[in-house]
Amino acid sequence: EMQKKRMSLPANLNLYPNMYEQGEAVPSSPFEQTMSRKERRASMAELGYGKMSSYTKLDKLGEGTYATVFKGKSRLTDTIVALKEIRLEHEEGAPCTAIREVSILKDLKHANIVTLHDIIHTPKSLTLVFEYLEKDLKSYMDDCGGIIALSNVKLFLFQILRGLHYCHKRKVLH
Repeated sequence: EMQKKRMSLPANLNLYPNMYEQGEAVPSSPFEQTMSRKERRASMAELGYGKMSSYTKLDKLGEGTYATVFKGKSRLTDTIVALKEIRLEHEEGAPCTAIREVSILKDLKHANIVTLHDIIHTPKSLTLVFEYLEKDLKSYMDDCGGIIALSNVKLFLFQILRGLHYCHKRKVLH
């Protein structure tokens, strides 16, 4: 089942009384304590993140100039994911486009932008683990035979513009 993305805080959110006036921190669990980047990476690796063995390749979805995309399944969360496998050249390493994609996507969290869940680096490839979308806009349009209801056109345009606006607010051009 698809995980719902939260668009905003709920209206009935309960905050601790006088938490802003007293300047006290909200009690935190051990999971919320700050860790260094190295400690956080190590704890995620213990869970299985960053490891190809945590994912099963299912079907090949497509192939581009420097990458192949597979439908996959996460053994960690038991969810369907998209695995974008970028081939690494021995002398060149990761393509600059892949490095740019990772550096941008890791910070973009929005309902209208596909989520990057994990990054797996091996000597031969760099695999980006994305949320899986059953259909993209092109396949939807192909299935409709090019005739789409005006209400759906408005909805798609609204979603595209929301995602684009979010990117632009964060100084990311698309």
